[in-house]
Amino acid sequence: MDTPIITIGREYGAGGHTVARIIAQRLGIPAYDKEIIKLTAEESGLNEAVLQSTEESDGLRKLISWFLPSGAVSTYDQAILAQAQVIRNIAAQGPCVIVGRGADYILRDLPNVVNVFLYANREDKLRYAMDTYGDSPEQAARRVRQSDAARESYYHYLTKKKWGDLKNYHLSLNTSPVGKAACAELILQYAQRAAEGERKALP
Repeated sequence: MDTPIITIGREYGAGGHTVARIIAQRLGIPAYDKEIIKLTAEESGLNEAVLQSTEESDGLRKLISWFLPSGAVSTYDQAILAQAQVIRNIAAQGPCVIVGRGADYILRDLPNVVNVFLYANREDKLRYAMDTYGDSPEQAARRVRQSDAARESYYHYLTKKKWGDLKNYHLSLNTSPVGKAACAELILQYAQRAAEGERKALP
């Protein structure tokens, strides 16, 4: 199949990182998640903590979103623009899997891009937080709520669209009923069928 660029939006605890790694391994292409933060810091000179905060901490966003003396671009905007440029640079290098950070919107004008959104049942998201961080049920609920709220805020700020809206993606999957490996397989099947459909549509 024509190897695509696959973007994965995801709720907290839905397994976006895991699914991305499975797909990347199957296709023999790179996957980018936290790596985008490191690359952006290296290329832009922005602090990694500031970059991390853009998608994951709405509270910290309020602390860093002051305007520069020129009044042109806030630190938050600088971070978003820098990450968007890194995502475009990554995509220009060839097929890959990119997790989060509005990559579906940033790469909307490119051909052969498959946009996916992953979500999960609440109990599975809470269990992920408790298993990963040792959270109590109350702490896990707060972590899930705050993380998803921050991702939704980031996506809307970047795109002016609703995070998780089916119309923004080619495929939306609940990882809870079938598991992350099966969801990765479904995404691969969709990408293959989409590529075959595009080839048939060519004159």
